[in-house]
Parts: sequence; structure tokens; C-alpha cells
Amino acid sequence: MCLICVEFINQRMTRDEVRKALPEMIMFAKSDEDKAHFKKLLNLDSNEDFLEEVKSNAQLSTSNSKSKSAK
Repeated sequence: MCLICVEFINQRMTRDEVRKALPEMIMFAKSDEDKAHFKKLLNLDSNEDFLEEVKSNAQLSTSNSKSKSAK
């Protein structure tokens, strides 16, 4: 899970704060996958879509870490 999603889920950042931080996150993204995720978050207009993307990213990250630790 990306740092922005962690901070948002733990209610340490508001959606407005996330949107302000995303351009910098896009600029310094380490992979194309990260950059695409940040751009998608930036372009989501509704709160529901934004929250759904953050939650799906959290679930994806959790399942990936579980599969890695099982190896």
C-alpha cells in the first residue's frame, strides 16, 4: 500500500491534503505502477470512487504481502 493510502486510511490526512500531495508523489514515483495509481487518485472526482480506490489498494497490498510471506 502506498504511503498516501496509509495516511488517509489512518485518518492522518484529509482528502484535500492527499490531493495536494499527489503531484509530488507522481513526480517522484519509483515505478510506472505507482505513478499510475497516484494519477488515478488525483483524477477521481467523487469521494466514493476515491475511497473505493484506496480500499482496493489496501486489499491488494495485504494479499500481496501474505502471498510473499507464505513463500
